[in-house]
Amino acid sequence: MLELARESDWEDVNRLSVQIHDLHAAWRPDIYYHHDAPYPKEVFLRDIQNRMVYVAKLGGVVVGYTVLAILRKGGPGTHEKKCLRLDSICVEELLRGQGIGKAMMEDVLALASAFGCTELILGVHPENEDALSFYQKCGFQIRTINMDRKL
Repeated sequence: MLELARESDWEDVNRLSVQIHDLHAAWRPDIYYHHDAPYPKEVFLRDIQNRMVYVAKLGGVVVGYTVLAILRKGGPGTHEKKCLRLDSICVEELLRGQGIGKAMMEDVLALASAFGCTELILGVHPENEDALSFYQKCGFQIRTINMDRKL
């Protein structure tokens, strides 16, 4: 389902990124605020150049996107590994629950394997119960919990 994004996909991808960003702004207004371009075009173009942004289309229309990053992890006392980090994944709000996200995730897993990665990692806000449930259905497990304290 996923294909490499093209420059002409930016407006659709940005529209979807606003949907996700506004959810974050609702959950954490102390961090996020509404922004008309939370995925700036110059960043999008860089991600295209690095072959790390993909789109899902139905009938030629962008209905989802994902942004990926390859990380190498390891250090003293830990095993070296190559991971694929899922920075963003989004399905058009009106089309959620129809299997598009599942198909996208299957493609992301295939990409991780093709890139020689041994792990797929992501972060999710605890308020995003729908995403947490989706990721758990896709086989993800909670490994760490990040915490903060306002000063």
